[in-house]
Amino acid sequence: MAKFFLTFFVAAFFTSIPALAEVEVSVGTSSQGGKELIVENALVRYRFWERGGVLASGYLYFAPYGTVKLDAVPGWTQEREPALVQGVSLPLEIWPDGSPLEKPPLYELSCSRKDADEVEVKLSWNDGAFQVEKNFVIAEKAVYTAPVTVKLVGEGKGIKLVLGHLPQEKGAPELLYLYDGEAEKSPLAPGAYDRFEGLGLVGKLSVFFWKVDGELPVVPFQERNAAGQPVFGLEVPELSGELTLRFTLYAGRNRYILLEKAGLQGIVELGFFSRFLVGVIKFLEALYHATGNYGWAIVLFTLTAQLFLFPLTRSQIRSMAKMQRLQPKIQRLQRLYKEDKEAFQKHLVELYRQEKVNPLGGCMPLLLQFPFLILLWQSIFNSAELFHLSPPFLWIPDLSLPDPYYIIIALTVAVQLLGQWFTTRRAPTQAGGGAQLIGWIFPLFFAFLFRNFPAGLWLYWFLYSSVQSIMQAVVHWELTRAGITSPPQPKGEGGDAGET
Repeated sequence: MAKFFLTFFVAAFFTSIPALAEVEVSVGTSSQGGKELIVENALVRYRFWERGGVLASGYLYFAPYGTVKLDAVPGWTQEREPALVQGVSLPLEIWPDGSPLEKPPLYELSCSRKDADEVEVKLSWNDGAFQVEKNFVIAEKAVYTAPVTVKLVGEGKGIKLVLGHLPQEKGAPELLYLYDGEAEKSPLAPGAYDRFEGLGLVGKLSVFFWKVDGELPVVPFQERNAAGQPVFGLEVPELSGELTLRFTLYAGRNRYILLEKAGLQGIVELGFFSRFLVGVIKFLEALYHATGNYGWAIVLFTLTAQLFLFPLTRSQIRSMAKMQRLQPKIQRLQRLYKEDKEAFQKHLVELYRQEKVNPLGGCMPLLLQFPFLILLWQSIFNSAELFHLSPPFLWIPDLSLPDPYYIIIALTVAVQLLGQWFTTRRAPTQAGGGAQLIGWIFPLFFAFLFRNFPAGLWLYWFLYSSVQSIMQAVVHWELTRAGITSPPQPKGEGGDAGET
């Protein structure tokens, strides 16, 4: 047995060591003709096209429970098989003379690996009089962000840098402008702000935003391209020589905690519950930084919750134990007043009052857990990417996804059934078997119904079930020593066994 546990913990230690992550790169042919470069990190699959030197796609393929895969780059239909809308302009298309292009030029597309977990994509074009160089840096563990630089060399006026297609359909993302940390629905006049910080699309599911790094000599614009499709972007009023524009692109899910890390919290308004939830997420993140693993963070979160609820939970478990002791008396009342329901209820209430028992006490420990369970569920949902990028926990590679082996679910069910078995042994004289039957079936039904929920949520439920079983055993031991409860009576001693 000792050898088994030693082997288990050694294996658990090594599986908790994160594997070497590496950005994946591949080359293909785009649907518009020309070369396509595909760069994939832990969350997003980016596609770059040499035709126009554009960012063609930012496909969010990491989709935990409650989310869907989608393309954050505007212009793609959000269907099972996304398709590019006819005639749209893609991000970083450049109009050198300020006029929409009939046919975008062919850029030179190259890629270099800066490190195992970081890749730089370069798109360059030179017609002799005007030069453009666009650089993207894609990191393996970047949370939907990518540093972008656009270098323009030459002479010109009214040069337009298209940042994306502007959807017009009902329910489409809203174009917002960020000034001095606050979002605006339309551009502000010069002098009405200190700093222009960027613009982009904010939708219910995703955000596609260009955060301006530093002060740039640019102004926002909205126009239509040669195909009549609406676009938005930035205009360089005048270029003489060389100009470098620096951005941080956020192309990802609409999650406040992730937007805050990108410096874009100003584009989202929070309600009371959302602010409280952000506090819980940050508490979990603090526990993660203290332990180095979100699994241990959830363990500490669970213990904190149980410690907070301990006085009330202990009181309710004592009440439940006393209810078990009262079963013989309740059965006797049922026999005495089986023809008079009103009298039975009156005497039953009086019995509860004399014994200082709350008949609903058995439900309270479970009900008290639901606020914490909901908070943890919402915390994992709204910061799933942070869980995904953290080291694995024991055999579970990602606590924001279901346990691939269902081990944590099996352990939770086993603990709950074991607790039910002990409860049944302590109260063999309980009236009726309906409640006991529910106690046996509920863990199995719950496990089947929520089997695809995040493993982190099941870890909490397993720990709660374990702590609850231990607390029940301790409370019953305390009550037995105090003479408040009696050990199980042998079968055949009569229906009134244990009555005082």
